Amino acid sequence: MKSTRPSENSSETMMKKQRNTTGTPVVRDTTGEGTMTRAKKYGFMQHTQTNARKGAMTSLVALAATAAFLLAIPLGCTKNDDKATLPQEAPPVKAAEKPADAPAPAAAGAAAATPGEQLASNGNVGIASNSPGTPPAASGGAGDLARGRDTVSRVSGQINAAKQGEVSFRVAGHVSRNFVNVGDRVKKGQVLAQLDDTDNALRARLANVQVDQAKIQFEQAKRDLEREQQLRKEGATTQTSFERQSNTLASTQLALAQAQIAAEQARKAVTDTRLVAAYDGIVSKRMKVEGEFVGVGAPVYQVSASGELEVNLRVPEGLLRKVTPGQKVRISIPSIDRETEMEVQRIVPVIQENSRTFEVIGRIVRGDAAIVPGQFVEAQF
Repeated sequence: MKSTRPSENSSETMMKKQRNTTGTPVVRDTTGEGTMTRAKKYGFMQHTQTNARKGAMTSLVALAATAAFLLAIPLGCTKNDDKATLPQEAPPVKAAEKPADAPAPAAAGAAAATPGEQLASNGNVGIASNSPGTPPAASGGAGDLARGRDTVSRVSGQINAAKQGEVSFRVAGHVSRNFVNVGDRVKKGQVLAQLDDTDNALRARLANVQVDQAKIQFEQAKRDLEREQQLRKEGATTQTSFERQSNTLASTQLALAQAQIAAEQARKAVTDTRLVAAYDGIVSKRMKVEGEFVGVGAPVYQVSASGELEVNLRVPEGLLRKVTPGQKVRISIPSIDRETEMEVQRIVPVIQENSRTFEVIGRIVRGDAAIVPGQFVEAQF
């Protein structure tokens, strides 16, 4: 039986095996595209497949590295010099090693802590420690804040003069002169302002004239009564005439007293045209100037007593039971950077509806020349 072979002159592409001088099989491409050894063709294909696998592996590695990087950012970032920095690559830590920044164990049994406990101690992962007898540490200052709220309460207020009031004239008139201004220190009895006293002076002179007239009438009635008494002894007058003269003397005596009182009032009106300080202090306000008309009781100046200061505090209603008279309270004055003590003198146990506070009035224990009325003050209870 004869085996059939394809003809070498067939129209289909045929590869003919030949051997080169080195003994390597050669594949011939009859289509004219060239020839190459089988080894070269195999190596070329293998190289192409290797490159494709390497590219795929590189893409997978890059994708995995990117995912690991994104996952590591919120957990591994550290704070150095108040700036967030990315974690640096470091060799993997062995299971038996402890991180350099791990805190010392609180008990002897902590040496055998589980990996979950080590993560909780590092603070990077919120895993609670399950070791018996070791409670977790406080996460913040909540306990300290609660204790501070129980022991110290800060309130604010103002320093006022213990004696402060508005001074005014007792009579009406036009202001003729102001002797002091705002900020001046005054002494008790010092004249602060003067009214035009022309009318009051004339009334005082008229009152003096009326007093003199009443005196003359009184003296005349007194002499008439003496003559009437002499005539009565001689029997030359009647009882009715004697009683009438006695009543006349009494009337003139009363008229003289009224005239004297009117004259005193007129003189006082002249004196009241001068406004004087009732106590030592500082002029804190002026309401009237020269030429203005002021009525009776209209304020002209406000004077604050010097040397006698008190502290007015508005305290929350929750501290009503904590404040007692005689209590020493530490206060600070931020405007002059000064601290001192006050003693609680009075407590007004009435809660204001809007602010829910009550008033505490105290006296400054140690005075200072730099402490003046109107300063803002803070206190600690």
